[in-house]
Amino acid sequence: MNVALTAAFEDFVRRKVESGEFRSPDEVVFEGLRLLQQQEQWKAEVRGKIDEGWDQAKAGKLRSPEAMREDLAVRKEAWKARRSPA
Repeated sequence: MNVALTAAFEDFVRRKVESGEFRSPDEVVFEGLRLLQQQEQWKAEVRGKIDEGWDQAKAGKLRSPEAMREDLAVRKEAWKARRSPA
């Protein structure tokens, strides 16, 4: 398959290969497609979670503001722990 790129994208790909970040233009394109696929998967998962939450809300299964704050605080601390240098 051949793909036509704009001059700006060709320059971008060339710079990525010249910097040594990738070994070939094919690797740059492959990585871009892999990330696009990953993004689509993430969007599908998020849509599923939103639909699940919406269904729960319509069924009256709502969480209190206090429970939400507690959950967010726990998640924030876990996130900070993962980001802090070892």
